[in-house]
Amino acid sequence: MKKQDKSVDEATLLRLIAEEELKNDKPVFLDLDELDNRKLIHELQVHQIELEMQNEELKAAHAKAYEAIEKYIELYDYAPSGYLSLTKEGVIIELNFSAANMLGRNRNNLKGTRFGLHISHDSLSTFNKLLDRSFKLNEKESCELILLHKTDTIEKLMLVHVDAQLSKDSTKCMFTMTDISERKKMEIELNKKVK
Repeated sequence: MKKQDKSVDEATLLRLIAEEELKNDKPVFLDLDELDNRKLIHELQVHQIELEMQNEELKAAHAKAYEAIEKYIELYDYAPSGYLSLTKEGVIIELNFSAANMLGRNRNNLKGTRFGLHISHDSLSTFNKLLDRSFKLNEKESCELILLHKTDTIEKLMLVHVDAQLSKDSTKCMFTMTDISERKKMEIELNKKVK
C-alpha cells in the first residue's frame, strides 16, 4: 500500500510541476470561444509536459542502470579469482574469465558442461560432497580441488581453493576459486628444507 501511495504522490507532484511549466509557456493553439476546447488543450499540454518529464526520468534511470551493468561486468568478469555458478547437478551456469582461464577453455564452451569433467579423478568425490553439502546445509563450504587445465597444446593440474555458497533463491551454488598451486609448491619446498 505504501508503494502505491508513493507513486500517487509522485504522479501528483509531476502534474503540479507540469502545470507550472505550462503557465510559463505560451499555448500553441487556443480557441478562446470554446471553454471545452481550452480545457482539452490545457489537459493535453499538461500531459505532454508530464510525458516529457517522465521521459527524462527514464533516460536518467537507463543511464544509471547501464553504469551499474558496467560496474558488475568489471567486478565479476575481470576479477582475479574464478567465479562460477553451478546447478545442483554440477552444471556450469555462468563463469567469469578467470574461471575459464583456470580451466583452460573458452568461457562460452564451458557453459552447460559439468564442472566435474574439469576436476581430477582424485578430487571428484571431494567436489561432489562440497556441492551436496552446499545445497543441503545452505552454509558456506570450502575445500581444495585439483583442476584439469586443458588447452590444445598443454594439459596440467592446478590446485585451487574453493569457497561455495548457495544463492539466496537456493537454485544455484556460487563458487569462488583461487589458484594455490604455487603456494603449495613453496610449502612442500619449505617442508623439505626443514626436514
